[in-house]
Amino acid sequence: MKIKTVHIVVAALVIIAAVLAYESISSDICPYLRVSEVTNESAQVGEKVKVLGSVVNTPTGWGEEGLDFELTDGNATIAVTYTGGLSQNVKKGQEVGAIGVLDAPDHVTATKLDIKCASKYE
Repeated sequence: MKIKTVHIVVAALVIIAAVLAYESISSDICPYLRVSEVTNESAQVGEKVKVLGSVVNTPTGWGEEGLDFELTDGNATIAVTYTGGLSQNVKKGQEVGAIGVLDAPDHVTATKLDIKCASKYE
């Protein structure tokens, strides 16, 4: 039985699509890390991270680089610079997941924030 060129092309396209799909979601699969799991961890510097913590102080406004604030888990604190869209409303005590690159053991440049919405039922 001969394998047609069309079958080879289709198989190659399926493999390419699977690889691209894996690459696009693999970084989003990683779990959130607590602030104390990230701070002073030089092995992760330059890596994409997802850091979860509570906002220390409500940011006063956008700086030159973006929105600057700090997250804590009660044991450690990390500085965050958010460079994404302007619509984020970050408040003191709010639980926030910062997704971005760990620039230094005590600083994340985040391009996305997952903000827990306050509920009137809590």
